[in-house]
Amino acid sequence: MNNLFQLILVCFVCMVSANHTILVVLGCADSNIQQERVNSAMDYINKSNTSIKLYVSGGVKDAILSNKETEASRMAKSFEDKNIEIVLDEKAKNTAENFAYLKMYINKNYTEDEMPNFVITTSDYHKNRAEQIFNGILPDVTTTWNLSKSSCINCWKDESIHFPNIKTDVYNALRIIG
Repeated sequence: MNNLFQLILVCFVCMVSANHTILVVLGCADSNIQQERVNSAMDYINKSNTSIKLYVSGGVKDAILSNKETEASRMAKSFEDKNIEIVLDEKAKNTAENFAYLKMYINKNYTEDEMPNFVITTSDYHKNRAEQIFNGILPDVTTTWNLSKSSCINCWKDESIHFPNIKTDVYNALRIIG
């Protein structure tokens, strides 16, 4: 009977941890694309039956506009009425930094035994590169993807320009967080 109780307890712990999700929303300097991502995250939240913590990531990419509102704070305003915890990453200036700062957050707040589920919200055209960067920075973390359908016509082609920089971007982002 003792083994049965242990098995039930282990299953319960697995179910509880599996019901906790961190929904990561990647910002974008283009406000239309960013809004598409926010809308996709809203849809995910509305359809979800798990406990969600929102992690919105995006700083100000143009240092000259340093008084400009961050992507993360703009996105967070869209979720204020959802009654969910929102974590702001206002430092990240690119996709690699989004995930590097996420890694810092994870390392500070979770142990390997209590790792939540991760869902990354980004644009459909951005997923392949974002996934390679994610795997370079957080290779031991499993994630699922929540993709917005982008209305950007040139983004698929433009995204290919960034692919040769993935290794350098990952390296530089990891150096930022130490």
